[in-house]
Amino acid sequence: MTPEGRVEGLNRIATQARGRAAGAVVAQVWQAAASFLLQLLAARLLGASGLGVLALCLGVIIMGTAVTSGFVGDSLTVLDRHERATRAGLQLWAIAFTVGGSLLTSSALLITGVLERSDALLLLAASIAFSVEEVLRRLFMASQRFWNLVLVDTAALVVSIAFVVISSLTAPVTLSTFLGGIALGQLAGCLVALVRLPVPERRLVSIRRADLRAVAGFGIWRGAQVGITPTVLTGARVLVLAAAGSAALGELEAARMLVAPAMLVVQGFGSYLLTSYVRDQSRPLGELVRRATRSSLVLAGLALGFGVVVATTLAVLPTLSEKVVGPGFIIEPGAVLAWAGYSAAAATLQPFASLAAARRRQRVVFGVRVADCGLATLLVAAVAFSALPIVLVPVALACGPFVGGMVVRRFILLPLASAAHEDPSGPTLPPSSTATGPSTYTA
Repeated sequence: MTPEGRVEGLNRIATQARGRAAGAVVAQVWQAAASFLLQLLAARLLGASGLGVLALCLGVIIMGTAVTSGFVGDSLTVLDRHERATRAGLQLWAIAFTVGGSLLTSSALLITGVLERSDALLLLAASIAFSVEEVLRRLFMASQRFWNLVLVDTAALVVSIAFVVISSLTAPVTLSTFLGGIALGQLAGCLVALVRLPVPERRLVSIRRADLRAVAGFGIWRGAQVGITPTVLTGARVLVLAAAGSAALGELEAARMLVAPAMLVVQGFGSYLLTSYVRDQSRPLGELVRRATRSSLVLAGLALGFGVVVATTLAVLPTLSEKVVGPGFIIEPGAVLAWAGYSAAAATLQPFASLAAARRRQRVVFGVRVADCGLATLLVAAVAFSALPIVLVPVALACGPFVGGMVVRRFILLPLASAAHEDPSGPTLPPSSTATGPSTYTA
C-alpha cells in the first residue's frame, strides 16, 4: 500500500471512530432527554411525593437492568457471542436475570408496602420489558451501531408519553399510569430494536449444551460491579425516604433530573470506551491508561461545567424551578451542584473500570467497588439521619466513585501496564474473544 493509501485508510478509521463515539454520546443524551421528559411529566402530574415514589420504582428497575446489562451485555461484548454454546449461555442467563430480578424487586416493594398489588404487577411488567430492551441495546453497542439506539429510545419515549397523555384525558393520572406507560414504551423499543438488528444478531439458538460457565466466568463479576452503583443509589433513596419522607426525596430527585444529561453522557461514553478498549486490545496498556485519564478529566470537567451553568441559572432565576418542574418544587442550586459533583466523580471511575474490565480484571475492580460503595452508603446514612442538609446526600455518594476510580487507576491499571512494559501489546484476550463477532459485522 502506498503512503497516501495508508494515510487515507488511517483518516477513514479516525472518522469512523469519531462517528461511533458521537453516536454513543448522542444516544445517551437522547436517552437522558427521554428520561427527563418522562420524569418532568411525572413531577407536574404526580407532585413531589409521587415523583419520589416513581423515582424509587425507576431506581429499582434500573438496578435490576444494570445487573442484567453487566452480566449479559458486557459478556456478549467481550466474549464471542456468535459461537453457539456461548450464545445459548447468554440466552439462558438473560432469561434468568430478566425474570428473576424483576420478580425479586417488585415483590420487595410489595412486601414493604411501598406499592399496592396492581402497581407491583405493573412494575414487574415494566422491569421485564426494560431488561429485554437493554439486552437488545447492548447488541447494538457491541457492534458499535450506536445511532440505532436513538430510534429505539424515541419509540419508547413516544409510546410512554402518548399512553400517559391519553390516559389523563379519561381518568386521573396515578403511579399506575406511569408504570403502564413505561412498560408499553419499553415493549415498543424492543420491537424497533428487533427490526433494526442484523439477522445474525437477533437469531436464537438451541439452549442444549449452553456454556453457562464461560458466560458466568466473566459476567458474574462484571454484573455485580455494574449493579453496585444503581443499588447504592436505590439504597440512598430508601434512606432519604425513611429519614425525610417522599416529598424531600422528590425534591432531591428533581435536582438530579436537571443534571441527568451530564450523568448519562458519562455513562454513554463509558459504554463506547468498553467496546473501544476491547477493539484496541493489541495497543500498549500504558497508552490506553493515558487515554482513559484524558477521558476522565474531560468528562468530569463537562459534568461540573454543566452543573455550574444550571445552578447559576437557578440562583439568578429562583422561580425557574417551578416553571420547569412544576408548582410546589423548590430546587436548591446547592443540590444541583452536589449532583454535578456526583457526575464528575462517576467520570473519574467509568473509563478506568471499563479498561480494567476489557483486560479481564473485573474481579479486582468488583472488590474495589464494594469497598467504595460501602463508604458511600455509610456517609449517606450519616447525612440522612443527622441534622445535616439533605442536599449533601449526592456529595456523600460522590465519595465512593471518586475514591474507587483513583484506586483502580493507581493500584490496578498502572502496575499492570508496568508489568507488561516489556511486551508492547500488553495482556490480550484470547483470539476467539472479540467485541464484534465475525469480520462481516465488525464495526
